[in-house]
Amino acid sequence: TVTQEVKIGMKLDLPAGTHEDWMAAAGIAPSDYGYVNYIITRESHWNPLSQNTRSGAYGLCQALPGNKMASAGSDWQTNPITQLKWCNSYVYSHGYGSWFGAYRFWMEHHWW
Repeated sequence: TVTQEVKIGMKLDLPAGTHEDWMAAAGIAPSDYGYVNYIITRESHWNPLSQNTRSGAYGLCQALPGNKMASAGSDWQTNPITQLKWCNSYVYSHGYGSWFGAYRFWMEHHWW
């Protein structure tokens, strides 16, 4: 089954499977799924086309600018798995050290 999201001028065919399947395909450890789900739900409600109209932040984890995610794949604008790969890399390279660290930061600041 393929779910479709529609953004003005863009139709998106999402990969089959659950959010957990997407996280697994992105290389995220099952022990981190709860932290990832918490952050992504609050940042984008799992919509890979989500865009903050004020800041321009884009995608599942609201990368700013969104085109930073191109380092994870050329399909960064539409593929939630590519976006999650970038998010996972961001967590470890941005100083959070882990998804738990990112979650703790999010709980304190309501952003990350």
